[in-house]
Order: sequence, then structure tokens, then C-alpha cells
Amino acid sequence: MKWSNEYKVHYYYTDYNTVLKSSYIARYMQETAWYALKNWGPTPEYLTENNLAFILIKINFKYYEEIHEDDTIKVQTWANPPKGLIFPRNYRIYKGDKIAAEAVSSWVLMDSKDKNIVRPDDYKNKDEFMAYDDEELDFTVQRRIKMPEDMNEYDEYKVKYSDIDTNFHMNNVAYIDVICNNLYNDNDIMSPELKKKMLSLELNYINEAKFAQTIEINKGTVICSISDDNKGETTEEYYMKAKVKGSEHGCFEAKVVLTNK
Repeated sequence: MKWSNEYKVHYYYTDYNTVLKSSYIARYMQETAWYALKNWGPTPEYLTENNLAFILIKINFKYYEEIHEDDTIKVQTWANPPKGLIFPRNYRIYKGDKIAAEAVSSWVLMDSKDKNIVRPDDYKNKDEFMAYDDEELDFTVQRRIKMPEDMNEYDEYKVKYSDIDTNFHMNNVAYIDVICNNLYNDNDIMSPELKKKMLSLELNYINEAKFAQTIEINKGTVICSISDDNKGETTEEYYMKAKVKGSEHGCFEAKVVLTNK
């Protein structure tokens, strides 16, 4: 079973090249999954009444076609049957007949009172979790992201009111804005000539960040390839490893692959 919604892309969701921002791709996916839960269950109300919450732990995006202002897109989402403790959820965005983006994600079900993970096999009302589809995408999430040895760049981000959701911590998609902000340097000139086309984004959530906390981000960049056609095309990998300031525990880790064409 796949749930789908159609959207027309607003110009204020796009960047300086009128390309839909990665965080808004994630927002469209998140909103579509929210509608799926509200209609097929377990509904947000059911989860709240039973002190349950789905917690996103990993997500991997692949981008194939650029989405622009005024494009009409169809967003699909579907859940695969649980695997151990994990509830897998997939996403796909169509722009016309072409697949523009896909994502795979891993979730756990948590008891919001005692903060313990609930095993799918142990949950009493399994009928609430039966809206599954067997299709699996041809890529998956990684257990860990292998970081390069050289991570000598540094940035900080203070969590703001606009980042917080109903779980009272930083919303999943807000991290993507933080990551994308770290793909640019202060000396970059924003113009149509500045091309940074995202090919993929992997994001592992380790520990939550709350309002007014400061996230410390260590960064590293690896140039993967240089084209031999004299067009100056490069592919770069950006790595980020973050923790909340004052904590010994990690917050998130990410890997972004970009091309300048």
C-alpha cells in the first residue's frame, strides 16, 4: 500500500537557482507520511494516547531530477514490514513521469514515558501497524558513516524556536537546513553560476537537540573525481559529525555528495 499526495512547488521553497531546497524535499516527504498515518494508522492521536512515538534514526536521500518553482510533484510513501526493532519507510517523488527523488529511512517505536524502544513483535495492538508494502528501493541506510581523517573545519549552530516540533526537540528536517548551510563558504558568491547540485544526502540521528542548545559541527571535504572533458566538473563529498555542546554524546552525522554541474 502506497500513500500519495500532489503538491505545487512554491517559489519560497526554492533556492537562488529556483531549485527546490533539500529540506523542503524532506518536508514534502514528511507531510505525505503524516497524511498516511492519519488515514491508515497508527494515527498521531492513537500514538499520543498510548504514549508512543516514532523516532527517526537514519535516512538516505537520492536526487535524480531538479524540481523547480511551479512544478507539480507527486510524493509517495510506504512502509515495509518491520525488521527486528526497525520500521522501514520509503519515499518517492515524481516530476511528471520521471522519478525526481527517493529516500529510505529507519524508525523505531518508543514508549514516550519510560523512553524505552518497543519491539514490534511485543506490541499488543499489531493490527494498528498493518499498512505495509513489499517494494524495497535499491539502496539502503548505512549503519555508520565512515568519516575522513581530516575533519579540521568547525561550525556552531544554536537551536532556535523555528526548529522545534511537537516532540519539543529539533525537527528532523531542520537538521537538513543546518547541513546545507555548511555546504557554502562565506566567500561564495550567490549567483546562477554557483552550481552545487546535490546527488545524495545520508543523515544519521544519534541524540536529540533541544531549544537553545548549541550544536558543535566538525566538517571535512573530499574531492572524489575531476572530469577529463575540460569542463571543470568535480564531485565532492562533505562530511559532518556533530554533538551538543557540553555533552559527550553525538548529535548527528551526515554525508553529502555534490557536483558543480
